[in-house]
This record gives sequence, C-alpha cells and structure tokens, in this order.
Amino acid sequence: MPILHIVNGDSTRMGLERSSVPGTFSSWSDILYEGPTPPNASPADWRRVRVAYLASQGFGSEEDIAEQYRREDAALERWVDQDEVVLWCEHDLYDQLILIKHLSWIGNAVGAAGAATRFSLVCDDTYLGPLKPEQFPPLFSMREPITDAQIELGTRAWVAFCADDPRAILPFASTPSRDLPFLPGALHRYLEEFPSVEHGLSRSEAQILRSLADGELSPDDLFGALVRTEARIFMGDSSFWAIVRRLSQERHPLLTLDVRDRPSRLPTGIVRITDTGRGVLSGRADRIALNGIDRWMGGVHLTPSRCWRWNGETLLIAD
Repeated sequence: MPILHIVNGDSTRMGLERSSVPGTFSSWSDILYEGPTPPNASPADWRRVRVAYLASQGFGSEEDIAEQYRREDAALERWVDQDEVVLWCEHDLYDQLILIKHLSWIGNAVGAAGAATRFSLVCDDTYLGPLKPEQFPPLFSMREPITDAQIELGTRAWVAFCADDPRAILPFASTPSRDLPFLPGALHRYLEEFPSVEHGLSRSEAQILRSLADGELSPDDLFGALVRTEARIFMGDSSFWAIVRRLSQERHPLLTLDVRDRPSRLPTGIVRITDTGRGVLSGRADRIALNGIDRWMGGVHLTPSRCWRWNGETLLIAD
C-alpha cells in the first residue's frame, strides 16, 4: 500500500526515514510568511515569483532554490500513484500556512481529478523536527482523514492570505475553529508582522531591537532572544538573519553588524543597535517615515503610499 508523506522540512523528513513509519517521505518547505504569494498563478509562475524573492533575500541561488522547488512539487504530483498522502504539520505560522496552501491544492487540483487517494493529517502542538525516530509511529497512528470542512476552510483562508487587502485575513485570525484549531493563532501572529502603528516595526523587528537595547549580542544570542519571545516558534535562523540584514542596510540603519560568515550557520561577531534604532523603538521616530518600505506580505505590496499597519486589533491604512 503506497503512502506518500509530505513533511515540513528536512529535519522531520530525516527523522521519519529512520523510523518504522511506512512510505516515502518528501519535504515541502517554503517560508510563505515572507514575500509575494501570487493568487491564481500557474505552478510555473508561482515558482518563478517565489524563487526570485527567496534568492533576493539571500536564501540561496536561484538555480538551487528552483531545483528544490521542482523536486518538492514533483513529489506532490506523485499523489495519483498513492493509496494515501499524509500531511505532517506543526501548530506554528510556518506550518499552518503550508497546511492551508495544501488544503487549497487538494480541493482544487486533487478534487477535480476525482481520484480515490486518501488524504490524512498529522497536526498537533508537537515540534516535529527534534523528535527521535521512535516518536513518529505513535503520531502516525493518530493521523486523521482530511475532511471536506477542513479543505473548504483552508481554501478560503488561503484565498484571503493571497488577497491584496489583508483585512480579508482578520476573520480567520479571530474566529476559533474545530476544523483547523491552530490556524487562528498562527494568522494572528502573522498580522503582528505588519508594521506597527506605533513605530513602523513588525513584532519581530521590534523584538530584535529590544533585545539589543541593553547591549550588543552575537547573532546566535540574538536569535535565541527572539525565539524565547515566541509561544509558537516559527522562524528559522535564515529568516531571522534576513531581517537583521535588512535593518542594517536601510538608508538610516537601525542596526550595525561586525560579523564574519560561517558555512551553514549564523555569522560570528556582534550586532549593535544604532541611535536611530533606539529612537524608532521608543516611538520618537517612525521606521517607514525614515526609510520607506517596499515589501511583499502574501498578496499585499507594502509601499509608503499604501502601507497597512497593525494596531494590536486590526489593520489600518493611511488615507
């Protein structure tokens, strides 16, 4: 009985491969909370947009990222040869966005084919990457069939995420759901990544600056400080470092870096907050007024003339 497992990253995949869980295993690992997610794009156009963005942010070369995308999408397309496809997801923002994207895919591409393949879900508040091989079989045995209600809710949430008006996300972030119980909290955390009305910083940016307010830190220690602020850890070190670099490279830098690169790790060295960064963090200055903004979040292109801001309860846009 062929079973295909789609998992949230290579750490989970390698753990499953060493376990007694039957089947074949493939990662699907895009950081969808960063960059554009074009609605209704063909697979080729989607990959082109995502690959260009990820390469521009320093996540690898276009060639390597494109090859990873092709490999992971090709594994998904093997669903037609399977008796069962199992999605493995965590409760955090990174995984919940992957989940709703794939629920939309099941509803559209797979549903239209009318195939007999079963789709199942493993999703609770367990972080999968650190698990030992022997911890996976009990989770696999508790997998549940993906329901029509989950597909319908996930599809609507994904459409909202890709919309050019981010207020479409608000109902999904505030309404509890038995079908996707971790989705509201994850999307609420996503809304906190929009610039704040207070100072123009996202929650992650503000926390990075706040962690440096009492003194310089190494990149490793700064990342640890950021992780400790999260109830549901969703950001990896590469995403974190992309934010740090962005804050240090603006017209009026909020950070300074004295670092040396290390292969496959965060750099070594020191990160410091600037006087400008202190002024922005305190609310005496506004990050966007100082440095502008040109940033994609899902279907939303944030620019100085159209910049949605988060006030803790809703999204506002300047007239």
